[in-house]
Amino acid sequence: MSELTTEAATEPVVRESLPGQFNLQDLQPTGWSKWLQWIYDEPHWLFWLLREFWPIPQLKGWAFVTRYDDVAEVLENDVVFQVPFGDKIRKLNDHPGPGPNFLLGMQRGDDYWECQRQVMQAFQRDDVAKIVTPLAAKFSNKIVADAAKINDQTMELDAIEGLITRVPILICRDYYGLEIQQQEEIDFGRWLIAMSLYTFGNPLDNPSYERAAIAAGMRVRAIVDRSIQRARAHSRAPTVLARLLAMQHKEPTLTDKVISAYLIGMITGFVPTNTMAAGHMLVMLLGRPKFMDAAREAARAGDDKRLTRCLFEAMRFMPLNPGPFRICAEDYVVAAGTARQTTIKKGTKLLAGTESAMFDNRRVVRPRSFNPDRPQTDYMLFGHGLHWCVGAYIAEAQITQTFKALLVQKRLRLADGRNGKLKTLGPFPWHLSVKYDV
Repeated sequence: MSELTTEAATEPVVRESLPGQFNLQDLQPTGWSKWLQWIYDEPHWLFWLLREFWPIPQLKGWAFVTRYDDVAEVLENDVVFQVPFGDKIRKLNDHPGPGPNFLLGMQRGDDYWECQRQVMQAFQRDDVAKIVTPLAAKFSNKIVADAAKINDQTMELDAIEGLITRVPILICRDYYGLEIQQQEEIDFGRWLIAMSLYTFGNPLDNPSYERAAIAAGMRVRAIVDRSIQRARAHSRAPTVLARLLAMQHKEPTLTDKVISAYLIGMITGFVPTNTMAAGHMLVMLLGRPKFMDAAREAARAGDDKRLTRCLFEAMRFMPLNPGPFRICAEDYVVAAGTARQTTIKKGTKLLAGTESAMFDNRRVVRPRSFNPDRPQTDYMLFGHGLHWCVGAYIAEAQITQTFKALLVQKRLRLADGRNGKLKTLGPFPWHLSVKYDV
């Protein structure tokens, strides 16, 4: 996908006074997970072969749908193909739990629609332009301006840990309303990555992922609980947390535990997801000059809409993951009436290949070409169907402003030596330094 060199991050273990040690090494892939990581890094040749010759493979209780129409069919049929994340979400919300569930772990029903209504009331669409966009621009511009000066003409910045991950953390503080101390910021990002990996990227139930996530969840819950108590006592700021607390007076089901679950669900779907998305965008821009030129031109012209389209078109070539996992709740025939029709048995674990679908030339015109003017139907970057990402507009605004601050710099390029090699925390981008001229 790119000429960038990648290596696993090797950093000191994070140790805390809370019970349950959090160990970064627990997040690194081993065994089958390491082999799957290789497929994850370079999947397009395999996806093409499967789309053409075995579009719905099944093996030992697993199935994989690869063509656009079949992926859409699976994700739109959420009654049959159900999300498998609820138990893990509940465990992290109140270990040993179970605590409340959240949208990404819920099936269609009254509880889902009630949760969605309350979340959307707290995270209002107008906030994107009024709050999130200016906050992201302010934080990003300051971080880029304050980067380390390596000589009179050149600045160097860890564009992932120092910028791409840090900006959404600061938005969690100032928009969500979480009491995140400065000394907690780096660890906070790592904890959320551990929780996200365990919940959404762990189909083989890796015990080391669970160990890290349980330790991380304890620490994140402590921050959220502290934030709820302080906001109730002191806050007058127009934050998401303040709105949720105000809603409690009219909605008795919105207890502190439920508010905590909502906040944890949204931040776990925000900081790690944006780290992965923007990290992959950065890899694509730095590795493909055509992508970089288009994005840089939009940034320098101040055309935020065009920049967003350039960034997310770049991400199509390296999305968050190959696709979401589902569990088949009853026997079902995918692509019924076609030559490829396949019966998926109840209990089968299934990967809905959204990455493969976005390169299916049966539905996507010239999928291998970079085209920021594609119709929105070409994209499944935020999922598809019931569980389409509820925070998509917040993510788009934050990522666009973060890249804008970076792309307007002179001679943006990879740093020299090891700093210019992508380092990962599990599958997540974590360190990659860039240079630019003053």
